[in-house]
Amino acid sequence: MTNGLPTHARCVVIGCGIVGNSLAYHLTQLGWQDVVLLDKGPLPNPGGSTGHASNFIYLVDHSKEMTALTVESVRQYRDMGVFIQSGGIEVARTKERMQELTRRMASAESWGIEPVSLLSPGDVKEFVPYINESVILGGFYTPGVGVVDSLRAGTLMREKAQADGALHVAPKTEVIGIDVEDGRVRRVRTTQGDIEAETVAITCGVWSPRLARMAGTRIPLTPAVHQMIDIGPVPRFRGARSDIEHPIVRDMDTNMYERQAGGDLEIGSYAHRPILYDPEDLPPVEQAALSPTEFPFTQADFEEQMQHALELMPEIVGDETVGVKYAINGILSLTPDGMPVLGESPDVKGLWSAAAVWVKEGPGTGKALAEWMVHGESETDLHSSDIARFHEHQKTRAHVRARAAEGFNKTYGIVHPSEQWASNRNIRLAPFHLRERELGAVFFEAAGWERPQWYESNASLIDEFGDRVNRRTAEWESRWWSPIINAEHLAMRERAGLFDLSAFTIFDIRGPGALASVQRAALRQMDVPVGRVVYTPILSPEGGFKSDLTIMRLGDEHFRVVTGGSPPARRWPT
Repeated sequence: MTNGLPTHARCVVIGCGIVGNSLAYHLTQLGWQDVVLLDKGPLPNPGGSTGHASNFIYLVDHSKEMTALTVESVRQYRDMGVFIQSGGIEVARTKERMQELTRRMASAESWGIEPVSLLSPGDVKEFVPYINESVILGGFYTPGVGVVDSLRAGTLMREKAQADGALHVAPKTEVIGIDVEDGRVRRVRTTQGDIEAETVAITCGVWSPRLARMAGTRIPLTPAVHQMIDIGPVPRFRGARSDIEHPIVRDMDTNMYERQAGGDLEIGSYAHRPILYDPEDLPPVEQAALSPTEFPFTQADFEEQMQHALELMPEIVGDETVGVKYAINGILSLTPDGMPVLGESPDVKGLWSAAAVWVKEGPGTGKALAEWMVHGESETDLHSSDIARFHEHQKTRAHVRARAAEGFNKTYGIVHPSEQWASNRNIRLAPFHLRERELGAVFFEAAGWERPQWYESNASLIDEFGDRVNRRTAEWESRWWSPIINAEHLAMRERAGLFDLSAFTIFDIRGPGALASVQRAALRQMDVPVGRVVYTPILSPEGGFKSDLTIMRLGDEHFRVVTGGSPPARRWPT
């Protein structure tokens, strides 16, 4: 011990928010001992986003991965007795949004979230009697929505791991360095002494990029503002027996939400201009007026949002006796694609990230990452959140901020699965790019590469192939698509053509044991004659599907792997 701090740890978890507490707890539940959990702030609220987040949880997401993490988190919150089920309604002001709500119904059914239902304006009014039903067309109701006391949850998990003798907790202990030797993390240097560490997990939210830089790597996220205010006391809520007794409302078309908070009404917005910071802009705990992640409220950014709230809930917002009691520019983490950043760093062995994780998926993420760290993979497929998905240009400050700014106002947006980013394009261009543009190529981005999806110069093929070309009549499925695609496929069946494969990644596996290594991961037989090409699924050690690849055998112990278009630097299964 040094100043009460262990000098060695199986794992050092940096950050005592909901994610750090959860990860430390689940590591100990899976058998790890000598885990150290530290934070530069005090407990139970060290000053991160967990302490000020609205803490409501909607279950349904179009992402299966995020839904699974959220459902698992709610299960854990319920088991800890810190979850209050209130129900939640996403209301629509437009026909386009009502159509989107039908797609959310489909996602709910696909991911097993039930019951859910579509509501008429009158139905919404019955659930939320203070809403102005005349400005909405309907709503999407999920009874399983609720709110959680995330600080209490973190405390319970932390204390359980401590009681088991597997966890040492060190608040008010700041990390000042992370030492890396021969490509592996070796120790964590703190204001209370150094810890020799076998593994290190960065779970400190908006500060994560700073910690990653200490180890010579990057966690691509940016701190960003999410505005929220509490108004009250609300006469209708007088005498409330719990924190929430009415469904939470998401006003989807205005990028806002409203929820009861005891005797008050909380209003939050993702509609204001993107307001981004760097981790270095966040003040130390002792210098923060409220907390390091609660910035002064900028009223001008909220004027329009208050008008939207007044339209939707005039009984409360229009009551002159109801005043603003609390207003902040809360700081949260945004990533270039809106997903968390999870997994072992591709640059530093033993250094793990659990960043850009919100309260709604915190415990589920902690459990999944712990499984990954201990067993080599998790029960929940974390493919879309894997830190290894980022190419080098996607880790730059310019890219992170551009994509985060573009994505912020789409938090409640109607986003097509094929919708393309507009910011930071034309980063990686094929040698044929100028010619492709001349031919009217419509480009989709893949890891920075501009890849043609179809050529407008081939429009005449539609008439040539006539009824053989599939047509799409629905507006939604026709977005980011053209019948030219089908016509080009038909043309390729009858004549020659060129495909631009510049975005494909190619690497070799060669040397003693190459065949055994490839066969261990590939489902199909790889002991084939030299010159044979095999298209095969790639499996994890537990048999999970990881990818499908084309592999050529070039020699007895020499294989060439051709990936799909622009995959990130994910690890070869071993």
